[in-house]
Amino acid sequence: MKSLSLSLPGGYNIQPPAGVPTGGLETGEAGEKIIQFGIEAIFTISLILVVIFIIISGIQWIVSGGDKEKIQKAKGRITYSVVGLLVIIGAFFIVSTLISLFGGNPSFFLKTP
Repeated sequence: MKSLSLSLPGGYNIQPPAGVPTGGLETGEAGEKIIQFGIEAIFTISLILVVIFIIISGIQWIVSGGDKEKIQKAKGRITYSVVGLLVIIGAFFIVSTLISLFGGNPSFFLKTP
């Protein structure tokens, strides 16, 4: 993927009017790395938060002492955490699909050692 702007399939280029910045996000340059870091950070932070909320809710359920109201609140938090996890996974697949539709590598933000 050479650039995201001012090019058409088949190698045709659009000539911009005078004074308009040209170019796009070149592969491996700062713009792509910023987007990659942002996507990685959002997914990582959200997954960490989901795990923390599930653990906290489980602990609250355990220490509820049989109080039905506390158990219901803990169950609700666990349910919302699992739904949040499903939303995160869905967003991951949507982002991967959009990146591949625009001609990019859909796993570009999944670094392998």
